[in-house]
Amino acid sequence: MDTTILKLAQTEQWENLKEKLDSIENSEFDELIDERLLRGRDDPLALLRAIFNGSPGGDRASLDRRLHIFFHCIDILQKNDLDTKTASRLVGLLMLETDSFTAFSLAQLASKFVDSVKNGTMKGGKALELFPKILAALSSQERVRYGNATMKGEEYKSHIINSLCGGKWSSESVVHLAAMFKDVPLTSDELKFVIEKIMRAFTDLDIQDLPALVYQLLLLANKGHKSLVLEGVTGFFVDQDKAIQSQDQANSEDDLMETNFSPDTLRHTEGTIIIHIMYAIKQDQDLGREFVKYLKSCQQSCPTKVLAPFILALALSVATIHIFEDQVFDFLKATILKSFKNVERQKQSKWVRDVVTESCDVQDLVIETVQNSKYGWDYVTQGLVQLGFLLMDSFGPKAAFGRVESSALPATGPAHSACQLGAKVLQNTFRVHGLVRSEILDRIFNQIITKAKSPVTHYLDLLSKIIQPAPQILMDCVPKVRETLDYLTYLPCCSAEGLLQALQPLLKLSMTLKDALILVLRKAMFSRELNARKIGVTGFLMLLKHFRVLGGLPLSQLSSSQDTGSSSSQVMVDVHSHRSSAGNEALCLEILGNLRRCFTQQADVRPLLYQGLYGVLCRNTQLHETILDMLLGQLMKYYDEDSEILPPVKLAPCVAAQPDQVYLSEPLAHLIGCVSLCLLKCSTIGPDASGDHDDDASSQSQEELENIMTSLTDRMIKSELDDFELDKSADFSVSNSIGKKNSMFAVLVMGIYETLMEYNFMKGRYSRESCETVLSLFENYDKLNIILKEKASAAGSKKGGGGGANKPPQNLITLNCLQTLLKSLYSDQIPDHQAGVRVLQEHTDFCQYVMTSILHMLQQIQHTGSTKGLEDTDKNKQFTSVCHIGRDLLKYYLEHHKAKKKERGTGMVAASLEGIGLVLQIISTQYSSKLSQALQIIDSSTSDTLNKELEDQVSSLIKCLQGVVMTFLTSSTGDSLLKDVSSLLSVIGCLYKMLPPGGDQYKQVYDWVHRLCVDQEIDNLSACKLLFTHLLALSKQVKSCLPLMRDLAQDIHTHLGDIDPEVDVEDRTHFSLVTPRSAAPTLVLLLLQQVEEELDHTEWVIGRIRADYRSSPAGDELPGPTQTEHHEKSVCTRLGSLLTVFHELIQSAIPMGLCVDNTLKQVTRLYNAMSAFTKFYAMLYTRKAGHMTGKFEKLVKLSGTHLTQQVYAYITHIQTKTIEHQQEKADKGRKDKRKSTAASLSSKSKAQKEARYVPNLIFAIERYEHYLILLTKKSKMNLMEHIKRSTARDFRLNVAALDQALEPSSDEEESEEEEVTTQPQQDEASDEENQDPVPEAEPEPPAKKKRPLGKSSTAKGKGKAK
Repeated sequence: MDTTILKLAQTEQWENLKEKLDSIENSEFDELIDERLLRGRDDPLALLRAIFNGSPGGDRASLDRRLHIFFHCIDILQKNDLDTKTASRLVGLLMLETDSFTAFSLAQLASKFVDSVKNGTMKGGKALELFPKILAALSSQERVRYGNATMKGEEYKSHIINSLCGGKWSSESVVHLAAMFKDVPLTSDELKFVIEKIMRAFTDLDIQDLPALVYQLLLLANKGHKSLVLEGVTGFFVDQDKAIQSQDQANSEDDLMETNFSPDTLRHTEGTIIIHIMYAIKQDQDLGREFVKYLKSCQQSCPTKVLAPFILALALSVATIHIFEDQVFDFLKATILKSFKNVERQKQSKWVRDVVTESCDVQDLVIETVQNSKYGWDYVTQGLVQLGFLLMDSFGPKAAFGRVESSALPATGPAHSACQLGAKVLQNTFRVHGLVRSEILDRIFNQIITKAKSPVTHYLDLLSKIIQPAPQILMDCVPKVRETLDYLTYLPCCSAEGLLQALQPLLKLSMTLKDALILVLRKAMFSRELNARKIGVTGFLMLLKHFRVLGGLPLSQLSSSQDTGSSSSQVMVDVHSHRSSAGNEALCLEILGNLRRCFTQQADVRPLLYQGLYGVLCRNTQLHETILDMLLGQLMKYYDEDSEILPPVKLAPCVAAQPDQVYLSEPLAHLIGCVSLCLLKCSTIGPDASGDHDDDASSQSQEELENIMTSLTDRMIKSELDDFELDKSADFSVSNSIGKKNSMFAVLVMGIYETLMEYNFMKGRYSRESCETVLSLFENYDKLNIILKEKASAAGSKKGGGGGANKPPQNLITLNCLQTLLKSLYSDQIPDHQAGVRVLQEHTDFCQYVMTSILHMLQQIQHTGSTKGLEDTDKNKQFTSVCHIGRDLLKYYLEHHKAKKKERGTGMVAASLEGIGLVLQIISTQYSSKLSQALQIIDSSTSDTLNKELEDQVSSLIKCLQGVVMTFLTSSTGDSLLKDVSSLLSVIGCLYKMLPPGGDQYKQVYDWVHRLCVDQEIDNLSACKLLFTHLLALSKQVKSCLPLMRDLAQDIHTHLGDIDPEVDVEDRTHFSLVTPRSAAPTLVLLLLQQVEEELDHTEWVIGRIRADYRSSPAGDELPGPTQTEHHEKSVCTRLGSLLTVFHELIQSAIPMGLCVDNTLKQVTRLYNAMSAFTKFYAMLYTRKAGHMTGKFEKLVKLSGTHLTQQVYAYITHIQTKTIEHQQEKADKGRKDKRKSTAASLSSKSKAQKEARYVPNLIFAIERYEHYLILLTKKSKMNLMEHIKRSTARDFRLNVAALDQALEPSSDEEESEEEEVTTQPQQDEASDEENQDPVPEAEPEPPAKKKRPLGKSSTAKGKGKAK
């Protein structure tokens, strides 16, 4: 049969062929087609061509046959039983025959496809390639019958698409349908509908099928709606990440709908999709621009959304495309900083936390991206490295006034947080990705070397954190490190020290690196540059501290290594063996031999050596004999062995004089201090520390030095100042070489006394003899100190003579000794110590010296993080010493705060309180992780301190100090005790910041401060300002501080009076602490400062609310109306409260100057904030997204009745006062030309300020009214009902009031002015400034009006206002 059909077709016998086909049943055609297509018999498509040619479509039978053949071929294609080549040829043939179908047949074909998709039989394949052709043919038809009606072909095509997208798609067909739609001609609305349908199918697909679907979506996005595709894809995977995270936190699979994939599978899928998107952006840059726009829209409403791991990884991948690199990185940098600023702002105010409740850790999001990148996201890695360095460069520490030395104090703030985040990104990237380790190290070293004039502590910290956990992974990078060491001597000393400290773990693993470093350091020791020599000393001392000698051969057997000139490369140290002590010892001895060169170098190098040697001895006790030998040899150069000669030291060689300068050649006090500390340390070393050394040999140097120190002590006590030629007749001025030389001698002698005091006290162990010796030394020290102070004050009092006062010498007594002295003076209860302690306690000057030295040390720690003395800067030891000092100071203060005036006159009590404040500040800033441990040591007054939580410890200490404050306030001794109140309040302020905001203890502190402000009358401006500062700061964390600000403004209005002298303000005060003396300028400026902060928060919240609406396209689901209305009402309430604050302030007689300028600036900001809020409501009406609240209408009314009119009156008052002040100065200046010139300059500067502030304020008012008019038109509500717009722009003075002020002038001139100018100006002023005319003068003065607080005061007239 099929042969006959083919022959008829080949001979083109179309009539016979048609008759033959008409005689065959459709089922027989199916068998013939299946036999040829499925079994591969002959040419499968020849039969189909013959059938289609023999069915021209002119009659019903032919149409039905063609349609049946089409249906059957589609069924075959859907089964995917054909090979690819045959299926493609078949689809091509069917497409050619599609155009010959009628509209009805095309509609049936389209319905066939829709039905197959809805019933799930459509599995994809080549059959779907026909559907776009069918839809295109349908859209070209003029009319298509649908049921009993007809419609246009384009409309029917839309109906088919809607029907197709309205049904449920099987998961197997989603990808194929998405691929099919890219060939379908679609309108914009149809395309959006299709894209949304495809994205809704994300949840139905297996996670591994999503990359293919996203790829098809990106191809479909070429037609339009790119942003919709990006939002849908990123939003889906952000939700999946959150679901995975919540599942991990709950450890339950029920929290995640898609339980059929693991986090690893999700990460790999995300990585593939990121590749697809990045490739699509490379092909279509418009898609990249849409992505950047999408990121910016997200940043406005919620910056942390941009930093979600998937979006951040995608952004970093896009940044690898050159055209988007700068845009993306600048955007990410700004977003991260903005996120940290938002977190900081939320911490500052409870109201902000209530309005913007979302809180997300930016650091966790970014670090999670780094962790996710290990799943094959290699294209993200380079972006992570770039982002990390960008954050560190942008927000790292900056040089202050050209100084490279950076403080050891921990920095705070959003910029520091961003810098720390960059460091953590690089640290984690270095650990996860081995391919970029070399690049990261390269860039770190380049930054350290090239930025020699900028602080690089953040890079040094990063390098240390990279090396310390696993130094062995950097062994491949040793050549790079060696290359960096070549530049070591060109770095600042602090940078070089930090670099060596970071490389220490690596030096213990690499002998070649250690040899290279020693070679560099030896070259540095021979350098002419002082900085290079300091680096050499610091580096050698650091090696001595870290290469410890634990045992092995005696030192005497290895000392020859110094004489034979052995190099460090010959010392083979096996760092992996516990028996490497002999090698370490040889290395240390060689280094000590190199350090001996320092004794012949500049004096600036030797303090580093002396301080470092004591640190080496503490870490490496096996080297004590060699160190003592070195110190003994150096000391003997300046020590006179004859016990009969006074003084015992030779000061002349310590100072070198040249014709043009005098400089120190030997810091003798540092040398003796180092000797004393080393001897004290050696006395605590047990016999095991000497190993196998001979006891006599090891103790020879120690005994000799001890004898020297004993003789030195006795002879220094016997020595008089005349022996040093430093008596009162000596010249200590800094204008000549003799005075400079004597000053250096004095500093050396005082330092020697201090070191000897420490040596004898610590060695004597509280014995009476040692304490008496200490006092004898101190008396000599004090005599010289008094002379220096007298000379310095005398030189400072002379004009042009001798220069200024000399700086106080550096304390060489250590913090540990000062802490021990303080404990012995005020806390020691051991009976055996009392005899010596009592001797010290009876010496008031010595006690003051100890207290002053402690304060000096604490201030050094507060500013620099460490002391500048001789002791080793060990953070843990420093923490312990500071805590014990705080404990002893607190105990002393609590016992002596009620001391009599005579005892308080010594300043000990006030100094102890200052020390307590310094201790708490040091602990809270530098040891915040050890707060609980520190408070346990400091507040040891109760036995259960160890069992308390941190909040209870802080609360206990606060209550203790509160009791002292109340004792002072209720004391009858007058102002003598009030001086400590400010210091106590500062200490309490430091303590309550350690409490969690909003807790019970926090509220208790707030209630106590509030009661003080309400009930107490303290005539001390410092205490008054501190109390109100704490009250406002506490109230911001507990509740809104605006009611307090309003009450404070009313009290200021009451005490300062009204700008209208005819008005008496109602006397109703809220705070007894407010007085006419404290109201201005102290409390006015404090209130305005707080107003500025509140306006900052309000403007930020308004911006967030506007961004939330703007980020949602019109017609989309907007934020919940209940929540947003609540936020809008909250903003209205806040603006209304600020408005009432200014209602009181601008009617108060605030003194001219800074207070008035700040008031004008903040009123301008208030109007700007109200303008922004008005614009927000105008936007709502434009987008038809909401309406204004009733509270906003009340706010507008309040602004018209209680602010705007008063502002115009206030401006008039300011200008009147300014002219009066200028007139007074002009009158005085006529007598003195100099005063006249100064007055004119002052008037000019004030006029310039007024020209800047007043126009800005008027512009802000008029802009606010402009937006109100605009909102009135859009809302159809009259918001201008209570606002009377002013047309005044020159603000001319009220001439009637000026005439009254100028009454002493002649009667004729006065009458002429009244006829010509007074009445017109009165009318004009009343019209333009909304004021009633001033009443005519009467024989008796009019009664003053009484103005109640909170009421408007623009009306003028006789009598009292009701």
